Amino acid sequence: MHASYYHKAHACIMVFDVQRKVTYKNLSTWYTELREFRPEIPCIVVANKIDADIKVTQKSFSFARKFSLPLYFVSAADGTNVVKLFNDAIRLAVSYKQNSQDFMDEILQELENFTLEQKEDVADQEESGHAETLSPS
Repeated sequence: MHASYYHKAHACIMVFDVQRKVTYKNLSTWYTELREFRPEIPCIVVANKIDADIKVTQKSFSFARKFSLPLYFVSAADGTNVVKLFNDAIRLAVSYKQNSQDFMDEILQELENFTLEQKEDVADQEESGHAETLSPS
């Protein structure tokens, strides 16, 4: 995964396929990478394709428990728990954004404010006719 996937993220939904063990094994790698770029955002773990074998919902998945992450059993095919998952993820993301103490969020906000201030200064200069134009020499 690329760092740009995490840029300005306020929540993460990590999905694995209950029929493909390799996707479950990849959760640790994905989570470590996520925390490198976004150490504080809320994260949800999703076991997908429960429609293929409903017994999987009786299993205990240690990854979610190890990191105290909420675990959702969903089926994208038949819609089981999909709306609940996204409603909860949105709620967590909004709450995180409103209450963020993450240093990276503070830096990003300062950069956005700096860029906006520069654009406003240029616009003000252009309106007042004080903008300097550069001509090739």
